[in-house]
Amino acid sequence: MGAPFLPVRGILGSAYLAINPRFRVMADPFSGEELVAVQALTPDVTLVHGSQGDGQGNILIPRVSDWRLAVTASAKVIATVEERVAGPLTDQPDWRLIPAIHLTALVHCPGGAAPTGYPGYYPQDEAHISLYIESSRDAAAFTHYLQDHVRGRKE
Repeated sequence: MGAPFLPVRGILGSAYLAINPRFRVMADPFSGEELVAVQALTPDVTLVHGSQGDGQGNILIPRVSDWRLAVTASAKVIATVEERVAGPLTDQPDWRLIPAIHLTALVHCPGGAAPTGYPGYYPQDEAHISLYIESSRDAAAFTHYLQDHVRGRKE
């Protein structure tokens, strides 16, 4: 989008103003109404998981997601997808097209959203998410979790 900040109403009166230096109260230059200016983020890399990716490098993501904002704000975007298809993909009622021009890399990665679910592919793995939450409460347990489930090594 390229804007250095966006004005929002919903943060006024919240604790965010006291703890986040990227939020500033300002007057709307047209009405004088108090708004909060939220400083733009520019991530170095965004990771996004889509349902399908085509041979041209386009992907589809759920229309209800807000990934398009992160994708267009980031310097580089790595997309993983459940399926590779010949394409070309097009915008659909339930799926939003992210054109290849916004992507740096596209990787076929079935199950890439696990243990969370992915619409139309698989449900959320409640038992695994519970294990993750429980493990995150203790540094040693979390180290063990990372070894077993992220790094792929069992000790």
